[in-house]
Amino acid sequence: MNVELECRASSSLKNYCTTLSPNVEMNVELECRASSSLKNYCTTLSPNVELNVELECRASSTFENKHTTLYANAELNVELECRASSTFENKHTTLYANAELNVELECRASSTYKKHCTTLSPNVELNVELECRASSSFKNKHTTLFANAELNVELECRASSTFKKHCTTLSSNVELNVELECRASSTFENKHTTLYANAELNVELECRASSTFENKHTTLYANAELNVELECRASSTFENKHTTLYANAELNVELECRASSTFKNYSTTLYPNVELNVELECRASSSFKNYCTTLYPNVELNVELECRASSSLKNYCTTLSPNVELNVELECRASSSFKNKHTTLFANAELNVELECRASSTFKKHCTTLSSNVELNVELECRASSTFENKHTTQYANAELNVELECRASSTFENKHTTLFANAELNVELECRASSTFKKLLYNTISECRTECRAGMPSQLVIQKLLYNFISECRAECRAGMPSKLVIKKLLYNTSSECRTECRAGMPSQHVIQK
Repeated sequence: MNVELECRASSSLKNYCTTLSPNVEMNVELECRASSSLKNYCTTLSPNVELNVELECRASSTFENKHTTLYANAELNVELECRASSTFENKHTTLYANAELNVELECRASSTYKKHCTTLSPNVELNVELECRASSSFKNKHTTLFANAELNVELECRASSTFKKHCTTLSSNVELNVELECRASSTFENKHTTLYANAELNVELECRASSTFENKHTTLYANAELNVELECRASSTFENKHTTLYANAELNVELECRASSTFKNYSTTLYPNVELNVELECRASSSFKNYCTTLYPNVELNVELECRASSSLKNYCTTLSPNVELNVELECRASSSFKNKHTTLFANAELNVELECRASSTFKKHCTTLSSNVELNVELECRASSTFENKHTTQYANAELNVELECRASSTFENKHTTLFANAELNVELECRASSTFKKLLYNTISECRTECRAGMPSQLVIQKLLYNFISECRAECRAGMPSKLVIKKLLYNTSSECRTECRAGMPSQHVIQK
């Protein structure tokens, strides 16, 4: 059936009770281009049907499509455009198994779109592009997708629009690709989004201009991949609460609040075989808080958190179980404050923490515990008017600690309670080059002390060596001018000690060596 009905000048068209049996192709082009009204009621299509309906009400028209039902093996391609002062309503659209829905609904100029109660059964692909680009309102409620469903929803409310999506449920083997953009003075809310096993979630939600985003109660079960890119780049507020990911989940969250935004991530839990790649950037006058992030065994955490301009970062209660690799790059480069408390890493964990507070920042790291087979590579630099404190760092057997801590300009460094057990190698290079304070307390070490004094000799040189099974060599070279006191006490037993003192310009007053 190929029906072309045109009512181009002050006409009215009504099509009631059109029924098509199986293996039917319907191509209906109904155009009411000038001051017309179209109504299509009770259109029923049986299996193996292809429906291509292009209904355009381009000039001062009103379109209503109610009670459209499509059964198995149906493909629905509905392009409904209400481009000029129109109103579109699509209610009670039901698609059964093996159905593909490609709905492009555009309300581009002062229109209102409402879609209620859309249900899709298994093996369904939903590609919905709904755009409300100019002063429109979009609501998508009660969208349910069952097993083996792919959802690709691109919803854009780019100009003074409001978007709400409630109660979206996806069962096993589901791929969700939701791109929701509210780029200009819009409000987005995504509540109660649930994804079951083997689900992939790719959510790109952008609220780039004076928008508000809230994502609550997002739950992902086993074998889930979450790729959430949420950007609130201009005067926006983002809240992500109660995000739970179970086994074999990969979380790639890129959350950027680059301009006067606030980000909060609460209660993010990841179970075994999880890879977490979180890049959270709050680059301009933003505040970031990450609470209660828990990762179980076989977890890789790559967190890059940058608060580069007048931001505050807090990371509390991060727990990683065995076989964990933690690569945390946290940079607070401009007038920021960073706190990392209660970071615990168990066996076979690798911690690579690069924390840089380069400009008027404050860094505090408390209660970092690493169990056996741990490699810790911490590069912490506080290069400009910063304060660094690293307390209660404990490393167990077979641990390698490579800590390079540099406080190069008017900084204070304190390293307390560093304990290393059997088979541990400690390579600590701590340099405090300008008005700094350094304290180093080590036991069971091989110590070499070389003192060179080129101008002025000290008054006393005391070297006491009492060590076990230890060979100590102390060389002191004083060429010109010595400090007031140089005291080196070494307690070793059963050692061979050699002390060589060469003084080329000015000798000390006393030289005491006790063996």
